[in-house]
Amino acid sequence: MAITQPKKITVTIQSTARRLLIDAAEWRFYGWVILGLLIVIWAPIVFAFVTAPPDRQFMGVIDGVPDHNQYFAWMRSFTTANLAANRLTPEPNEPAFFNLLWWVTARLSVITGVSYIIAYTILRLVAILSLIGSLLIFLQLMVDQPRQRQIAFWLICTSSGLGVIWIVIKYLVGLPEAPFPISIYTVEPNTLMIMQAFPHFTMALALIITIFSLMWLGWRKQQLRYAIGAGIVGAVLALQHAYDLLIVYSMLGLFGLLIWWRDRRFPSLLFQQGVILVFFSAPGALYLAYLVANEPIWGRKLEQFDNAGVFTPNPALLVILLGVPFVLALAGLRRRMFRSADDRDMLIAAWFVVHFVLMYLPLKFQIHMLLGVQVPMVLLATRYLDERLIPALRRGGRYALGLGVAAVFGLSIVTSVYIQGWRFVYLARYEQPHYLTNDELAALQWLQQHTTADDVVLADIELGQFVPVWSDARAYIAHWAGTLNFFSRRDNARTVLDPTTSSDQRQRILAADGVSYVVMRDRDGSRTALSQDNHLVVVYENATVSVYRVRR
Repeated sequence: MAITQPKKITVTIQSTARRLLIDAAEWRFYGWVILGLLIVIWAPIVFAFVTAPPDRQFMGVIDGVPDHNQYFAWMRSFTTANLAANRLTPEPNEPAFFNLLWWVTARLSVITGVSYIIAYTILRLVAILSLIGSLLIFLQLMVDQPRQRQIAFWLICTSSGLGVIWIVIKYLVGLPEAPFPISIYTVEPNTLMIMQAFPHFTMALALIITIFSLMWLGWRKQQLRYAIGAGIVGAVLALQHAYDLLIVYSMLGLFGLLIWWRDRRFPSLLFQQGVILVFFSAPGALYLAYLVANEPIWGRKLEQFDNAGVFTPNPALLVILLGVPFVLALAGLRRRMFRSADDRDMLIAAWFVVHFVLMYLPLKFQIHMLLGVQVPMVLLATRYLDERLIPALRRGGRYALGLGVAAVFGLSIVTSVYIQGWRFVYLARYEQPHYLTNDELAALQWLQQHTTADDVVLADIELGQFVPVWSDARAYIAHWAGTLNFFSRRDNARTVLDPTTSSDQRQRILAADGVSYVVMRDRDGSRTALSQDNHLVVVYENATVSVYRVRR
């Protein structure tokens, strides 16, 4: 898997067609890297499916289970309709929400007859291939040197920061938890993590890169047809991950301003391209803005984004999160890039800088603005590494070069290595919510057959988050943002399931939101005690789970 050596470049800006021609050795490099990535990505997933004990089933998700259950609930709604209600909260609400990615996945499930878990697995593969393809094309457009393209591809796909430092400190000091987990596990700037566990982020990044590639081609070839293609891709992005348009609009806007500043002439063609992009993509974003502003359920859901307590790390922790490529990118970012004769320099610099404005805006979803920062960051880092650091190390001798390069690449992927190893550790515990027992699945299947959209089901959140995935009922408590009044309802659910709670108090909680059914497992408390409540009637039970109907 040797990296091919760079060829001498005699022309600064080559034709796009020529840059897209790469030799067989470079393709072999990409092929081996992609094969290795697919093995690393799928190994823990296959492990979880294959080694699951006979009494439980892997639910197909290795990270972000509550968020994925939200998406799966939308998928269930989209199998029969084009709009979805918020069924993660007990308040009645009309179907009003549309998401193209999960709508397409739902339709795939209907057409093929596969389960939502299999449809999701297919989506993961399609998203991975889309991102890899869009990234390879973008690198051919932006980078002339073959070796720099290959280094950039490797680091974009594998680098993960220095968060493992906190794991080492945890064990050295004997802490119960690692400090600053946000600088370890934030997924948006970690391409390997999003490809493995978050296909919606993976597809969104692929669309962002595709838009930038098309806009760049339109600008270099002076043809508006590429902007139409970018607009169509932008419309898809708007209906899937609308707030990523902030990244797209901001970067292209800054790029246009830099062109204007350098040339002392308004870039009218670039402005026309921007108008076309906005014309196609803005309606989807405006639809979601209207939904949030005019549908109280969805507006309040957005207001609860801070329930997760996840915000962009402060700059000091950002160095840990982004790691060695970030340090090299800062070293490689030059003022002259903002007025470079090569427009690609300005595009990369604009993309890199704009993230550091957006990620600290006072928005509840500010941390999502980190998505994609790894691409321009690594391009800047790669150039500095190849043109400055490696020549300097080479002057120090063979050992200095070997140790220096090994340190750069090793420290860039060390956290990814830790996270991939940790995947197997926690999946091998076969615990919830990554796995459900056969008894829990049987209870969910009973709810699937006996509940309707008018029913509300209360269960501990560990199981309750699966209720809107498996049935048409609304969940009393399911998601940190999707369930309105999340913290009070989480406490109420625990009170209802507590066998020491009085019957009258339990009934007041159940009646307040029209709860129809209560699901209790042995691990939640004494099912025998709950069965003695006169307001509850057992309608289904197995060895470890009971379902109670609430008497009105």
